[in-house]
Amino acid sequence: MSQQTKKKKNDSSQVDLLDITRGYSILSLEGKKYYFRHPTVLQTLENESLFFADIEESAKSGIKTEEEILSRAIELGSWSKAEGEKIESLKWMLKKSITALSKIEDPKQRELFNKQIKDQEKELQDIKDKRSKLVEFSAEHLAGVKKTKRILTNCLFKDKEFTESLDNLNVVAALLFASYSRFLSKETILNASYHGGFFDLYVPQNSNPLALFGKTFYDITLFQKSLISLSSSLLNKMKNTKIPDEIYGDPLKMLEYEEKEEKDSKVSHGVGDLKAKMAMRGGKLKAEDFLS
Repeated sequence: MSQQTKKKKNDSSQVDLLDITRGYSILSLEGKKYYFRHPTVLQTLENESLFFADIEESAKSGIKTEEEILSRAIELGSWSKAEGEKIESLKWMLKKSITALSKIEDPKQRELFNKQIKDQEKELQDIKDKRSKLVEFSAEHLAGVKKTKRILTNCLFKDKEFTESLDNLNVVAALLFASYSRFLSKETILNASYHGGFFDLYVPQNSNPLALFGKTFYDITLFQKSLISLSSSLLNKMKNTKIPDEIYGDPLKMLEYEEKEEKDSKVSHGVGDLKAKMAMRGGKLKAEDFLS
């Protein structure tokens, strides 16, 4: 990584850490500023509870659940159990493919695996899109719409004192959820901790991390909770694992690193097997290829 790229990464991580620690993000659209107040742990738990209550209420009023809709779709031939199983199979294959890719150094082999991953992602998205259309008017979907509206109402404001609500929440909805998704990313949180400067403060205070925010568990935001949790996991990994020099400094790679030599040997051997199988099948892999 070049010094310029490293600086940009550090700058971005520091901005992310600022947003996480102060509990809000500033969103800009067409020259105007909007304020995304990060949800607290308590608000998130309450919203999830209301989500499941809404599903139950909709089902009682006669709206079909996803399970009921898909069962009927299977009877009509517009959906199949195999397609449902394929979604889980492709998710599993993608995870294995990405793991295998991380062990490959040869550019041509990496290109083949990258193509394989893109094909799997497209196939998975196509099946998920088909399923989404079928359950578009389910009890779960309706509950999800209500959940989204609650997030927008509770989190989006015109001012940083969070006193002025927006008349049209949909205007900035896309920006808010892009920011929301960004802070749900393990990589974003780990970089904010390790490169942003939080980790240095967390280490000596790890026995009582809430003191860093001066809040209780219910008062901290969802992203502050993730910051503490992932910093704790990273610290434990660094204490109990010999981290290779080539990944030291990349918090995500350090956290996901497995030290066991026997396991590494098996993975390395498995990658070789997968290369051979890909060559035999013209660059295609099947789920069973990962089982060994």
